[in-house]
Amino acid sequence: MKPRIDHVLLGARTVEPVRELLWDRYGFGLTDGSPNPDGTASWVVPFDTPEVQYLEVLVVHDEKALADKDFGKLFLERTAQGPALLNWAVLVEDIEAVAAGVRSLTGADPDLYAGESVRADGQVVPWAEAAFALSWESGVLPFFLRYGNAEARAARVPADLAAAGHRVCPTAITGLLLGAASAHDHLTDRWPTLDALPVRHSPAGSGPGEGPLAVQISTVDGPVTLELP
Repeated sequence: MKPRIDHVLLGARTVEPVRELLWDRYGFGLTDGSPNPDGTASWVVPFDTPEVQYLEVLVVHDEKALADKDFGKLFLERTAQGPALLNWAVLVEDIEAVAAGVRSLTGADPDLYAGESVRADGQVVPWAEAAFALSWESGVLPFFLRYGNAEARAARVPADLAAAGHRVCPTAITGLLLGAASAHDHLTDRWPTLDALPVRHSPAGSGPGEGPLAVQISTVDGPVTLELP
């Protein structure tokens, strides 16, 4: 399996403005809304693809829990002015090798660990993750995922699509425009998998800081570019 964009994360204090924006501008619906241990809740824009790509919308579920963590403090900072594109993830097969590459490149612990998410419908989704903290700090560099139940994930897509009720159905994430790398310039050319993915970097100073600026998405009605105000 070649590395591919798994999902892009959006964030907001509450789900309502994101729900309205995605529906009014793009015809995308939301589903799930599962709470996470870190104080957020996850909503999903499912895509009609066997690759199970999606947009994940993180919103505040427990602000006190969020404010007690470095992750949460940065989340609250980045969403203070409204919905924001926050981060993105790459699906890989050999996550141990990717984690080793991150360690070799940065000298930092890639925080490789296994966990699981429990969806609102009770389905358990096991996964392994690497380099999330480094990715979250940069906003530009992706973190890495491997799922333990690819068949079960694919099997739930029709139900997710029905629950989301898209007016316009998204079918793939086809590219990303990322902000200027600034402090992470020395990593962007060597970060694992980046050279194999459809991403472009905005010239320094031309975007509103680090992080995703736009997501290119194919839909049943043609291509769209997701941008936030």
